[in-house]
Amino acid sequence: MPGHNHYPWCTCGWCVKFGRRSASSGSDLSSIAVRAYFDRFSARRFLQEHGADRSTTACFVSPNARCPVCQEQVFYYQNAAGSRVFFDELGRPWPKHPCTDNSRPKSFRVPSAPPTRRPRGVMLELLEAAQKVSEDDTVPELGDAIEDTWDLAEVVSLTRTGWQNAVLAEFVGSLDRRRASFDFDSTNDDSTNDVLKPGDIFSLSDREISVFDLSAMKPKRYKIRNFQNLADDDD
Repeated sequence: MPGHNHYPWCTCGWCVKFGRRSASSGSDLSSIAVRAYFDRFSARRFLQEHGADRSTTACFVSPNARCPVCQEQVFYYQNAAGSRVFFDELGRPWPKHPCTDNSRPKSFRVPSAPPTRRPRGVMLELLEAAQKVSEDDTVPELGDAIEDTWDLAEVVSLTRTGWQNAVLAEFVGSLDRRRASFDFDSTNDDSTNDVLKPGDIFSLSDREISVFDLSAMKPKRYKIRNFQNLADDDD
């Protein structure tokens, strides 16, 4: 029973309390607060383990490298000439990781594969974890890294006729596998193999696309035509 100068809702640990506690009792509120704290702690650890505690993109795409300077998980690309680039986020505006911007790490283990989309189940877990810690300023709210008029997409197929490109793409952040089709023209300065290819991730609006050109090691934008949202045909 409560001790001298103690109350039924005391959480000191010395009191023995009997009877039914109301849902609004201090003990219950304390227990709820502790559970919420550990839920957020576990969610934050889960995001950190997957490189998604600083990057919205990483909720949908697996980072494929660690920064050789700060060891944060990042997105890494390299072209045939050996030029390297590290990104904090994928897609427009293609923000480079500051530790390695304008520098070439002397020792770095080159990843064997480019960044790839996460399985749907992992996406759901990461989105749930991000929601739990959304009140923490260190975790970006979903959508902050990509402007409202742009979406991250992956090339499903591409048909090229001369400089004309017909693309079928799937929205990376779409859990229902939403797709779109569109056309765009590449230019005489573009390598036909470097503009886009199946599996590439890029930014898409209803008027243009933003891609990272590996041959030039810089982002490029192309006007698109015949943009069309498609219903999911897989389910």
